Amino acid sequence: MASKRKAAAMSSAAPEEPVDPADELMFLCLGGGNEVGRSCHIIQYKGKTVMLDAGQHPAYDGLAALPFFDDFDLSTVDVLLISHFHIDHAASLPYVLAKTNFRGRVFMTHPTKAIYKWLIQDSVRVGNTSSNPTTQLVYTEQDHLNTFPMIEAIDYHTTHTISSIRITPYPAGHVLGAAMFLIEIAGLNILFTGDYSREQDRHLVSAEVPKGVKIDVLITESTYGVASHIPRLEREQALMKSITGILNRGGRVLMPVFALGRAQELLLILDEYWGKHKEYQKYPIYYASNLARKCMLVYQTYVGAMNDNIKRLFRERMAEAEASGDAAGKGGPWDFKFIRSLKSIDRFDDVGGCVMLASPGMLQNGVSRELLERWAPSEKNGVIITGYSVEGTMAKQLMQEPDQIQAVMTRSSAGGRRAPGGDAEKVMIPRRCTVQEFSFAAHVDGTENREFIEEVGAPVVILVHGEVHNMMRLKSKLLSLNANKTEKVKVYSPRNCEELRIPFKTDKTAKVVGKLASIPQPMKMPKDDNAQEPQLITGVLVQNDFKMSLMAPEDLREYAGLTTTTITCKQRLRLTAAGIDLIKWGLEGTFGSIEELPEAKRHHENGTNGDKKDDSKMDEDVDEEYPIDEVVAAYLVMGCVTVRYRTSGEVELEWEGNMLNDGIADAVMAVLLGIESSPAAVKRSASKHPHSHATDSSSPITLPTRNLHANLTPADRLERLMLFLEAQFGADNQQREQSKQQQQLQQQQQAELARLHKLGIPVPGVRIKVDKMEARVWLEGLEIECANKVFADRVRAVVERAVEVTAPLWG
Repeated sequence: MASKRKAAAMSSAAPEEPVDPADELMFLCLGGGNEVGRSCHIIQYKGKTVMLDAGQHPAYDGLAALPFFDDFDLSTVDVLLISHFHIDHAASLPYVLAKTNFRGRVFMTHPTKAIYKWLIQDSVRVGNTSSNPTTQLVYTEQDHLNTFPMIEAIDYHTTHTISSIRITPYPAGHVLGAAMFLIEIAGLNILFTGDYSREQDRHLVSAEVPKGVKIDVLITESTYGVASHIPRLEREQALMKSITGILNRGGRVLMPVFALGRAQELLLILDEYWGKHKEYQKYPIYYASNLARKCMLVYQTYVGAMNDNIKRLFRERMAEAEASGDAAGKGGPWDFKFIRSLKSIDRFDDVGGCVMLASPGMLQNGVSRELLERWAPSEKNGVIITGYSVEGTMAKQLMQEPDQIQAVMTRSSAGGRRAPGGDAEKVMIPRRCTVQEFSFAAHVDGTENREFIEEVGAPVVILVHGEVHNMMRLKSKLLSLNANKTEKVKVYSPRNCEELRIPFKTDKTAKVVGKLASIPQPMKMPKDDNAQEPQLITGVLVQNDFKMSLMAPEDLREYAGLTTTTITCKQRLRLTAAGIDLIKWGLEGTFGSIEELPEAKRHHENGTNGDKKDDSKMDEDVDEEYPIDEVVAAYLVMGCVTVRYRTSGEVELEWEGNMLNDGIADAVMAVLLGIESSPAAVKRSASKHPHSHATDSSSPITLPTRNLHANLTPADRLERLMLFLEAQFGADNQQREQSKQQQQLQQQQQAELARLHKLGIPVPGVRIKVDKMEARVWLEGLEIECANKVFADRVRAVVERAVEVTAPLWG
C-alpha cells in the first residue's frame, strides 16, 4: 500500500495551522519515482484527479513492467494526459483502458496519437516473437486497436475544460508531439514537463515556459541530475570522428536508437555529413526499422510543427524539386539522399563497412540486439550509444565494457538447451567491439533544468523520472539555492507508491450577482473608518467550476441555469373546545405579536368564488346539502406561517417549506395541540358564575384581552433581559452602558441613540462585572466585548439563553 508523508515534515519546525484535507494537493508516483521507466503519476486536488503518463519499464517484462496500478483506484481518475509516445511514458495505456476500471478521458497531441498507434502495435508484435517463453503479454494487439478510438487529440496552446479541470499543452521539445501540460484545478496551476529539451536541434522546437501564468507546482524530470551536456556542435564533431574512425579501420558501426525521436535527429546529421564528404559516400547508412519507415509519413505531415531549420530545408527541397521538374514534389527534408531503409534483417548483405541505426535503443531484443550479438566478437566493429540507458538494460551493461554478453536473439542457433528448472542455459558471446557514448538524448542537463526551474519560479518543485543518485544531487543543488531566497522553494523527490500531501491555503471569495449586487454599499462616516459594521447580505451560494456566486433565489435561473421550485406545506387539525380568541392568545404567548391578515374579511364579504353574495341567492344557499366552511380569522406567525380558523372549528396551517419555516410550523402545531389542555389556557377560557361571594368587591375581575407577551415594548424586553442577567451575575454586578462613542461629540451621540431607538433598542449596551472580570454586551448585534475569552464565552452563552427565554421576538 502507498505510504504517506506529510509535506510539513520538510518545512520549518514552527507549528502550522491545521489545513483542511480538501486544500491539500495529493501527489503519488505509481511509476517513475526515483527511477527512469514506467512513468505514471497521480495528482489529486479538490476532489479532482489527473493521471500523468502511463508507461512501461523497458528493463522488465509482463506485469512487472507496469506501474503500480493496484495502489490507486483508477476509477476516480477524471483525465489521463500522455506527454509523448515513448514506451516508458505511453506503453501501458492500452492496459489501463482495456484491463482496469478507468473511466476518464485520455488526451495527447495529434502527432503523438499518430505515432503512438504504430509504436504500440509494433511493440506488441515484438513481444509476441520474444525468445523468452515465460513472458506474459499484458494486452493484445486487438486491445490496443479497440482502445485507440478512446484517445482524444488536442493542439498546442489550446485550453480544454474537463470536469472543471483546465488543461493546456505546450511544446516540450524531446520528440515530435511531446507536450508539457499546464493543469489548473480550482485556481491551482500545476505544470508537468514530462521529458523536455531546451536545446535548439535540427528539427524540434525547444520547450517554452507558459507566459503570464503563475505556476504553483512544477513537476519536472531529473534524468541527468546536475550533469552538463557537451555543446551540441562539439558532440556532433566527436560523433562523426568516432563513426569515421570505425569505418576507416574496416569495421561496422551499430547505433542502437529508439525507432522514433532522436533517430530522426541523427539521420539529419549523418545525411548532411555524407553530403559534404564524398569519401564516405561509399559506406552505406542503413535505418533498420519498419516502424520508423511507416512513421516517417507522420514527420512529413507535421513539418509545420517543427522548427525554422526544417521549414527552411523543406522550402529549399521543394524549390529544387520544382526546378528539376519533379511533379510529385518528392524532395522534403525527410527524403534522405544517403540513407537507406532496411525492411528486413534477412535482406541485409553484411559485407564491408556500414553504419546501422537499429531499434530498440536499450538493446533488449529486436534488430539492434541481433546485430550486437553478431558484431560484438570483432574488435574492428563499434557500438555507439546515443541515448539514455536505463538501469537493468543491455545498453547500460554494455557501457561498462564487459568481456562477455549474453546471447538472446541467437540462442537457438548457438545450441542453448533447457535447464532442469525450465530456463535456458546462458549462452555467452565475447565482446571485443569498442563501446562509446555520445549523449544525444533530448533531455535537459542539470544546468538547463535548473535554469528552467528558476524561470518558472514555482514555490513547490517535485522531481520525477530520474535515477535516485541523480535525483538527489539535483535536489540538493536546488535546496542549496534557497540560501539566497526570501521565499524558500520546497523540493520533493517521492519514491514509487509514496503519497505526498502539500497544503495550499486559498482564500474563498464569492461574487455577488443579480439583485443582491444592486444593493447600495453603506457610506463610511468621515474620520471614523471603524464606525460602520460589515453589511450583511443573505442569498444563495452557488458553486460552479470552483467559482462561487452569491445571488437571490429568484436569480438562480438567469445566473446559475437552475430552476427553482417552491414547496407549499399545509396541515389541518380540528379543535373542539378552543375558539379563535384562545388560539390567538396562545400564539401571542409563544411568538409575541402576530399579524392579522385581511383574507378573513374577504371570505366574509365574498362567496366561495370571490363574488359578493346577494339576498336573492340566500334561499339557494340554505338549500345546499353541505355546510359552508368559511375562514373566520387568519394570522401570520413569524412572517412565514399562516394560521386560518374556519367556522367548522378546523385550523389550517400553511407555509413555504424550508428548514427554518418547518421548525416554526412545528412550534405552532405544538402550541395548537396543547392549547385546550394547558393550565394557562384553562384558566384563560374558564367561565365565571353569575353570583359573587365577595360582598365588598368594587368591581368584577376581568382578564386581559391580549397576551402579556404580545406587543412588548423595547423597554419591556430590556427589563426582562436585565432580570435574567441579574439572576445570573448578581444585582450589583451590572450597569447600563452608554454608547460606544462616549468620546465623540454630543451630536454624534444623539444621532447614534436616535438610530438605535428606531431599531427598538433603548440603550446601546450592558456592562457585566464579576470580580475583576468585565464584559460589555452591545444590544444591537448581541456582541460581547471582554479581554478574558473564557468569561466572554460564558456571558455569550447566558445572553443567548436569556434572549431565547425572555423574549420570543428579540430585536
